[in-house]
Amino acid sequence: MKHIFIIGVAVVLLLFFMVNKKTDNDKPIVEKYPWQVTVLPAGRSRVFGVVLSETLLKDIDVILKNRPTIALFETNGKLSLEAYYKNVSLGGLIGSFIFTLNATDAELNEIKQGSSKKKRTENNNIRYELDKQATDNAKELTVNNLNYIPTAQLDEETILKRFGEPAHKIKLKTQEAGWHYLYPEKGLDLIYKEEGKEVLQYVLPKDFNALLEPLQSLQNQKH
Repeated sequence: MKHIFIIGVAVVLLLFFMVNKKTDNDKPIVEKYPWQVTVLPAGRSRVFGVVLSETLLKDIDVILKNRPTIALFETNGKLSLEAYYKNVSLGGLIGSFIFTLNATDAELNEIKQGSSKKKRTENNNIRYELDKQATDNAKELTVNNLNYIPTAQLDEETILKRFGEPAHKIKLKTQEAGWHYLYPEKGLDLIYKEEGKEVLQYVLPKDFNALLEPLQSLQNQKH
């Protein structure tokens, strides 16, 4: 069983290294891979065929050929609406997608007040379930940030080969061993962990400093 698991991981990593960007008909594959980030005008970006702050959630259902679980989360009094797509296969790679939706404070509070079910999560946040109407309304919202969690654990060689040298490399602030590989021009924070799952966080490139500055500040405090 252990040998089978090792072979499976090796095959997935091989895809990261050797996957071709062309089909059998010699036509480019359209942005199916996490390293295919297109920088757009006005500080925007596109990844997995999704333009952050422009693509509607209902259109992502078509792109990913999947349907999400949508829920409202409350963390330290702050509300966020998220769509979770579990174990989606694109181009031979499997990963999960978490999109934050662009919703107004009024819309978030309306969902909270109308939710009939809520529960505490493992990290002590509150999760509110959406009714059908709220779910339908959420499908008409644009998506903001994206967290992509690949099934295969990456290594540093693969990261550098596929994503290139980062502009910044900052140690994780948690007790976990790992690094933030930061690509401001792409709006990407690739969180590498020596143990556990990597997380690729995509934000609008124009908003990247809001993500970068707290990490740099914490790094400076340690020196």
